[in-house]
Amino acid sequence: MTSTTTRSRSTARAAALGVLVIGLAAGCGGDSGSDEASAVEGPGASEEESGSAASDGASDDGASDDGATGADGGEAPGAGAAALPEDADLATEQLPITAEKAVEIGLGAAGGGELVQIEIDHDDDVWEWELEIVDGGRQHDLDIDATSGEVTEHDQDDDDDQDPAVDVTSPMPYAEAIEIALGQEQGRVSGWDLSSDDGRIHYTIDIDRSGGDDVEVEVDVETGEVRVDD
Repeated sequence: MTSTTTRSRSTARAAALGVLVIGLAAGCGGDSGSDEASAVEGPGASEEESGSAASDGASDDGASDDGATGADGGEAPGAGAAALPEDADLATEQLPITAEKAVEIGLGAAGGGELVQIEIDHDDDVWEWELEIVDGGRQHDLDIDATSGEVTEHDQDDDDDQDPAVDVTSPMPYAEAIEIALGQEQGRVSGWDLSSDDGRIHYTIDIDRSGGDDVEVEVDVETGEVRVDD
């Protein structure tokens, strides 16, 4: 009896110990799994946060780029352009605001009409276009900064002159008129004018000779005839 009882107790004690060991092993496995899960989740969360931060940064950059762009997505006619020096030669150098652009600006400011005179020269420390536009018996005299395109003066009055319309591109472009004038008189082109006289449309090219004096050369837009006015 005693031997049998002792063996039974030993067997029960061993079984209990086995259950305890299994329980501990299961517990350790659960903790390990939890730790591993945390270790796996950690980088994932960091990547999500980094992605969110990167996305926010991209949005901020985008907003900054949009801010740098003008409200209308464009720039002023002569924005960022450098002004030509006072002694520039208009035969070889181009103004930021060309004659064609000046006419476009002038017609826009006047609300339409016909160009009857245009002149470019250096006045009051700036290169300036002077335009005369007629619209329905109304004359518009405009000064336009040849560097920025800004209309610096705009006067209006009644017009009864009936002057013919002029065109800086036809039948003779101003570049061709300058070339013809320089074939007659050598020097620096300091300005020019396109207008009419008794119905005859002509360019007047201002040329500064190397000797220091200046001369005006008229070029008829229809015939190409040249007249020098000292």
